[in-house]
Amino acid sequence: MNLKIKYLTIIFALIVLQSCGSSADTTKIAETKALIESMEFEIEHDWLNPMSGGRINLIGNTNFIRFKKDSVNLFLPFFGERFSGGGYNNEGGIIYNGPLQDFEISSGKNNSQIIKFSTDQDTENLDFSINIFPEGDVNTRVNSSQRSFISYQGRLSELEEEE
Repeated sequence: MNLKIKYLTIIFALIVLQSCGSSADTTKIAETKALIESMEFEIEHDWLNPMSGGRINLIGNTNFIRFKKDSVNLFLPFFGERFSGGGYNNEGGIIYNGPLQDFEISSGKNNSQIIKFSTDQDTENLDFSINIFPEGDVNTRVNSSQRSFISYQGRLSELEEEE
């Protein structure tokens, strides 16, 4: 009988300890979800992960994905291989400014939010998958019809007002 009480006490203690941290987690999850649903946010990446080669630090280099209602403005540097089509553009990256295409938001693992959308850059088709975690960490994956796969790691923030 003593053994049952001991196990029940341990289980109860674990449940209480788990619930202590969940209040802050629940708040952060709700804040992140509300920011995404507002469709007024931006992502800046600190790291670029090309398909071949090592990680590249992007701190201090211009890069962004800015969502504003039903459109997106993005510039992501690209380091990788181009398979077909035109050459690299003058800016040396993935560039798009226009309406969202094939846009969807879904729930992912560990309370993350997944944003998917497509864009076109000249004759190139680009598919984006952005995984946003409650703490604001972001993983962005880009599949291209003409370039090698590339991914980025960064942070979510509120969209700054333009002057």
